[in-house]
Amino acid sequence: MSLDPLTSIIISPKNDVESLTIVALAEALHIPCIVSAQPHGATLDAEPNLVDRIRETNPVAHDIVIVEMPNVSTEDKLRELGFDVHIVDHHRYESLDRMRKESSLEQIRALFDMDDTTLAVAGFDPVLIRGVGLIDKGFVWELVKENVPEADRKRMITYYREQNASLDPNRQQEETAAKQAWKNRKTIEGVIVVTSDESKLSIRDAISFLVAEEFETPPVVIISQPGRIIYTQDTPTALALQQTFGGFTFGQNLCWGRPIDADGTLPTVDEVIAAHRLALLTN
Repeated sequence: MSLDPLTSIIISPKNDVESLTIVALAEALHIPCIVSAQPHGATLDAEPNLVDRIRETNPVAHDIVIVEMPNVSTEDKLRELGFDVHIVDHHRYESLDRMRKESSLEQIRALFDMDDTTLAVAGFDPVLIRGVGLIDKGFVWELVKENVPEADRKRMITYYREQNASLDPNRQQEETAAKQAWKNRKTIEGVIVVTSDESKLSIRDAISFLVAEEFETPPVVIISQPGRIIYTQDTPTALALQQTFGGFTFGQNLCWGRPIDADGTLPTVDEVIAAHRLALLTN
């Protein structure tokens, strides 16, 4: 059973292509939406005046759909107020497992019965919208896995990158930093290691596209920004890395990330490779 837009509210950030698309669909299909200004790592408890904003946005709201803003205590408070809370997510956090095989965009489409005809009537290209969901779920490798025709794959990737650029004012700087880091990459024990001293730019997405341009199947890649974050992508050891270092998993539990702590601590590349090696030997 799909949700009724008249009695629903979507609460979502707008900090990546998937959430940007979810917000655009909500606006086009007249689903009341609260758009969070929080960056990556958004949580529901950090959203100001939430209950008042819910009541102002849709006074008759019954169903609250929360997109990738985890906070169990705030979700429970909304339930206590009589709302039906629907969680849309596909990540595994340090103390909360919300991994699902469907991307958040795919879950939203199912919740509100957004079939291809509905999208087309609303002015969207269903092929491109599907591409956003697939790329967010398993990056460009997912398009091959789903047997998307090559012409459609190219359109999907181009659209995704265009949307990313429109969302991110630092995109050109990120692309430049990623290309430099990729040029200086090393291979250690079969793992590609990409390191950047940039602490204010997010280069993971740009690195991922560079990897996809060079490899037909995804290699294991570590992306290290010592003053910001460390990632390991496309590895069967992602869950083991999370158990060892904390952080979060994504990409169907094949990718792991760990931001720098408030006190400045972050696992080193050597520590991550050691844990990766141990997990391969013991699993």
